[in-house]
Amino acid sequence: MLKIKNLLKNLGPGLLFASMAIGTSHLVLSTKAGAQYGWLMVIPIILANVFKYPFFEFGIRYTNVTGKSIIEGYQNRGRGYLWLYAFITLATSIASPAALCSITAGLLINLLGIKGVSITAVAVGLFTFNSIILIIGKYKLLETTLKFVIPILFVALLVTTILVINEGAINPIANFEPPPFFDEVGVLFLITLIGWMPTAVETSSWLSLWSVEKYKLNNHCFVLS
Repeated sequence: MLKIKNLLKNLGPGLLFASMAIGTSHLVLSTKAGAQYGWLMVIPIILANVFKYPFFEFGIRYTNVTGKSIIEGYQNRGRGYLWLYAFITLATSIASPAALCSITAGLLINLLGIKGVSITAVAVGLFTFNSIILIIGKYKLLETTLKFVIPILFVALLVTTILVINEGAINPIANFEPPPFFDEVGVLFLITLIGWMPTAVETSSWLSLWSVEKYKLNNHCFVLS
């Protein structure tokens, strides 16, 4: 029982990473990839995960060894690395929240039957609500909340998978032809899918920062190299 309690206590950064990866890449892009291109899209999805894994692994390893975030590591290597990271983060920090809030707003409007309110208004409301929660509760509240949300999502995934399997094969659409894989639209979709599967590379620094906060909360001592 004590081992399980310690495991749950240290799950924070991993749960945050898993929840952060669930977004347009998994709810929209991967489903669209399967529907339009079939099993062929499994190959770039697997390759994207394999090639990005070292970045995520190194982000957490650096923090575990040095006790510092990987962003501090960039600064130690030279301000040029830090500015490059800042530029990449600036570009994605605008597009990512906008896309995620818009998709979530669309889901809420359809699920709750909201009428007379635009997607933009609901998206802004979601962004404001989440921002207030994070400002007030900070890392601890986010981590605690996700320890309840992630199991719910996992159960929902299992139930959905079972329901889909029981539903059986879909009726084929007459004269359906999958779109070309290597035309302009296909290549652009492929780039988008690889870029967000499982998530953007720069989130390795987020995982590093979350680990720093987790260690602060647990009063852990770092092993300095």
